[in-house]
Parts: sequence; structure tokens; C-alpha cells
Amino acid sequence: MRNVSILLVVAVIAVGCGGAKAAKAGSDSAEAWLSTTINGQKVGYSMYRFNQFPGGYLFESLIKMTVAMAGKEQQVQSRSTAKTGPDLALEDFSFSLNSYVAKGRVVGGELKIVAPGDTHERTIKLAGTVYPASALGRYVVVRKLVKDSTYKVPVFDEAVLGVVPAEVKVIGREKIKAGGKEYDALKFTTKMAKFEMTTWVDDKGMSIAESSPAGIRSERTTADDVLKAEPEGAKFDVLTMFRVPVDTSIPEGANVNRLKLEITGVDPKTYDLSGPGQQVLTTSPMVVEIKTPDVPAGPVALPIAAESEYLKPSVSIQSDAPEVKAKLYEAIGAEKDGVAAARKLVSWVFTVMEKQPTASFPNALDVLKTMKGDCNEHAVLFAALARAAGIPTKTAVGLLYMNRAFYYHAWNEVYLGKWIPVDATFGEFPASALHLKLAEGELSEQAEILGLVGNIGIKVKEFGTAPAK
Repeated sequence: MRNVSILLVVAVIAVGCGGAKAAKAGSDSAEAWLSTTINGQKVGYSMYRFNQFPGGYLFESLIKMTVAMAGKEQQVQSRSTAKTGPDLALEDFSFSLNSYVAKGRVVGGELKIVAPGDTHERTIKLAGTVYPASALGRYVVVRKLVKDSTYKVPVFDEAVLGVVPAEVKVIGREKIKAGGKEYDALKFTTKMAKFEMTTWVDDKGMSIAESSPAGIRSERTTADDVLKAEPEGAKFDVLTMFRVPVDTSIPEGANVNRLKLEITGVDPKTYDLSGPGQQVLTTSPMVVEIKTPDVPAGPVALPIAAESEYLKPSVSIQSDAPEVKAKLYEAIGAEKDGVAAARKLVSWVFTVMEKQPTASFPNALDVLKTMKGDCNEHAVLFAALARAAGIPTKTAVGLLYMNRAFYYHAWNEVYLGKWIPVDATFGEFPASALHLKLAEGELSEQAEILGLVGNIGIKVKEFGTAPAK
């Protein structure tokens, strides 16, 4: 349940200014080191460089953090490079988070990506030119964007392996202090995936400071000082960033099939929380009712033709890979009924996967190798197996009630004549009504919930239970 916390930190810090190899004499280049805190607690540092070469630019970033996940220390290291043309348009990239490595290149109007363990290039159709997230500060400076104006910039975010529309608003120049020095900076805000951050850059477009409502702040310092500032002692637990406490206790193990919540801090114009099994009853105040749907009583023949969009493989859900298809037979054999197959897959993933907090970005082939992970790993593996079986499957993200609080969680929805939520992490078929869905889709769509960090509040108004199965 904690991978998106790492995603939040890496994604926010990564939307800075990038760099590259050591600059050649006379070339346009820059380098910046930043120390990062979360809610005032030191968690690590980042380094950005860029270097100009005859055909364009090379950007490079390094992010290192030491945090806790459910009390367990995690070392997080992310590296990215992005090669661009002279206009900063993306040409190719590489991205790593610990052992996870992904690469990609722009060919014509397509971005071709290879994820860990995959032998196929996965294709993302591009509507036009895209720019790497690491080059965004440089983009603002060289394009001389006008004060008090807002611009739409299509950004490729390596951290979510997707193109995200960025809304950049130029605030203007102001003095800012960072690392004991005062700078004359250009200030702008960036809104990506419904999450907004503020950045101050120098005349090269390199970050001086970055700040987000989630309490993450990075400030420029020297390389020597930033290395001395690595965190010591108690580590910041990123799980707390997504914890939403409530004053109602729901009995542990209760089969909750109905839940009514009053929610604050969520703009109904920005987040549509209505969907299968979940309905917004009122918007002022926002009241959401969640009901566990009934599973179809009769058999559903496989493959299921409807909702065919959710049968396709993707960068992280490699349902067409031979390894996935081989594992599918191990999990369900020759099962031809969609209801029975989905039920068996939930049970199989729940049973065979080791529950372990994981600082990585999950994809099905990687998960198959380790058979370890948290909710994101369970969800991505289940989605690949279910799609390979001919069951349309989505990945849902949101909040799950546990122990008088709601926490970030990922689960799945399967189409069996209607959409049914299922949770392989906890072996639930169907999933209980304790799941509040906030977004769905690939990582780039899932990242939309980052805009709610620190803002959302929940009050349990009612809950209902069914007899234990």
C-alpha cells in the first residue's frame, strides 16, 4: 500500500531541472544540488545537471532518500537521463528506481518503452511534441514565458512512464533564500496529475527551491553540505502522508458491505467519485456511499468480449508475455468461466505472494520474478493474469479503512457483465465496501490522487455488515 508514497516523493522532486555528463568547454551547462525535507524532517537530497551538445541537450538527475515504510527503513535511489533536441523535445530517456530500470525512445509520433524484464517495446501514441519533466525549468526560462500567464505543456514523466499534461503558471521574479544565500529567482507553479508544486529557478532554469502542499521541500545547497545532511536517527515514515484518521471504529474482520462517508477537501469538479458500487449522494457536504456489488450467479464465458480496452497489455501490465500466460495456467488451469477464474486468481495471488513493503514501481514481469510486494505489486500481477485469461481488468487506487484510519491502497476491478471490485492483497472477492476509489488506470492516471495528500478528510457516517462467509 506504500509504493505511491515513494512515487509521490520521487515524482515531486523529479519535476525539477535536469542535467548530464560533465560539460565540455564552452558548452551551455549547469548543475544544482538540493537538500530535501518532508514536514521539516530531512529525508535525502537530489542532484540535477544538463549539458548542451551539438544536437541538443542531455539532462540527468539523481535522487537519494532514506525513509521508513511501516517502520522499516528503505533506501531509495532514483536516476534518470533524458536526451532532447535543441528545442528540448524528448528524444530518448532512461529511468531507474533501485533495481527497476526502464528505457524509451521517440520514433515518429510514438514513444516506445521497454520496462524491466520485458522483451517487447510498448508503444504510447503521442499527440505531438513532449518534453521531459527534468527539463521543465529550462523550458520555462528559454521560452521566456510571460508573467501571470498560464501555459499547457505536454510532459513525459519518467516516474510514471506516461505523458501528463502540465499546467505551468509564471508568477514572476522574486528574492528567495536557500542554503544561506539569497537568489533572484523566477517563480512558477506546475500542476500535473491534479498535483501542484511551486518552483524557483535561476537564469539557467535550475531549481533553487521546490515546495509542495504535501510538505515536501527541496532547497539548493552545495554538494559537500548536501551529503552531510543525510538523515540520521528516526526516519520519516511515508505511510503517514496518506493516513486519514477517523473517529469511528469498525470491528476488525467485519464483512462490511455498505459504507457512507462524509468527505472534505475534495473538489467534486476535479474528482468524480461516482462509479461502479460508489455513488456521490450530495456534494455540499460531499457524501459518498459505497456498496459491495453482487457477483453474477451464472457462468460468464471466457474470453469476455465487452470492455475490450481493458484486455490490452500495457507498459506495466504485460498480459501478452509468455511468462504471464504460463503462470496463468498454473493459477487457474483450463477454467472457462469468468467468475470462477477471477475468484481463483484472487485466491492464488493472495496465497502465493509474500506481503512486503517495496520501494519500486511495479510491473507484472518484475513481480513474477520475486513474488513479493505490497498492494501495487498484487494489483499489477492480478491485472496481467486476468487480462491474459480474457477478463477485462482495471487497476483502482484510493483509500482503505484499517484501524480507525484510511490508508492508500490499490486493488482491481473485473468486468463480469458489470464491474466488480476485487482485492488480491487481502484475498477479497468481491472487495469489501471499505475501499474508497479515487482514481483508476496506469501510473500516470493513478498519480492524480497525489493532489489530495494532506487535504482530504473523512468522517464515517454509517456502515453495514453482512453475515461472515
